[in-house]
Amino acid sequence: MISVVIPLYNKAQSIRKTLDSVLAQTYKDFEIVVVDDGSTDESADVAEAFLQASRHSPLAFRLIRKPNGGVSSARNAGILAAKGEYVAFLDGDDLWGPEYLSISAKLIADYPNAGIYGTASGLVINDVLKGETTLYVGHRGWIENPWIVGPPFSTSATIVDKKVFDVIGLFDERMTHGEDLDMWWRIVLKYPCVYEDVVHSYYRVDAENSLMSRPIPLETHLPNFIDKYTVERANSETFRKFFDKEMIYRLYPYLFDKKNRKKAKELASQLDYSMQKISMRLRIQFPHLYRLYQKITNVNN
Repeated sequence: MISVVIPLYNKAQSIRKTLDSVLAQTYKDFEIVVVDDGSTDESADVAEAFLQASRHSPLAFRLIRKPNGGVSSARNAGILAAKGEYVAFLDGDDLWGPEYLSISAKLIADYPNAGIYGTASGLVINDVLKGETTLYVGHRGWIENPWIVGPPFSTSATIVDKKVFDVIGLFDERMTHGEDLDMWWRIVLKYPCVYEDVVHSYYRVDAENSLMSRPIPLETHLPNFIDKYTVERANSETFRKFFDKEMIYRLYPYLFDKKNRKKAKELASQLDYSMQKISMRLRIQFPHLYRLYQKITNVNN
């Protein structure tokens, strides 16, 4: 069985469509675990009414109400409550196409013993489903060296073998941003991973109360926890090159913020620039000049 874990916080306008997309799955061996993270709107009541109205279905539904602790805390509560052998994650404003779980279950059957399974993601803009390109075009199967391009996992298109959490732990509740990447990377560092380039999961760009629309505090953002990866960065040049590049991208905007500039520079000093392009070093050493260069040349990466 697959446990579908849905963290919920102030998504009253979106959660019904999200739950509808789960009930529409052609694959039926799953349970739904909704974790309301102290919503201040009617989200929990909307979810509860929906689940109560669906009691005629043989599917299992649970609604967990808890004080607000952040999305990692909500996902962790869902994982601990999950009864399935696998945990699928779906945010409270995202959607699945009807074949998502069937495709994922087929991946699990065809490629057993992986720690994590993923598919491509699309976008929902003004209720219109739009496909999204992938770096793993046409791929289906094991990803032999995910650090060359990067692990292709996104939250609402990822399923994890529940046993994995007993080994690597749960989501890091200190993080409000990048906690999902932190989880996927920790899994991929220890377990084989499987991916299929097919879009049946959709991220809602225009959802209410989106975390992506808020400023990201550096103290709760993934780059503030570089030291978590000290051993892994030392043991793998391929991982270190990938990880450090990702941290450079994320630290760069903080160099223009007086409040966070000093801390961002301290964090950036821990990175290895020897395997990076010169442009990556320049954006950290001379951020204002690099921004001017971007404007002149229209370079966005």
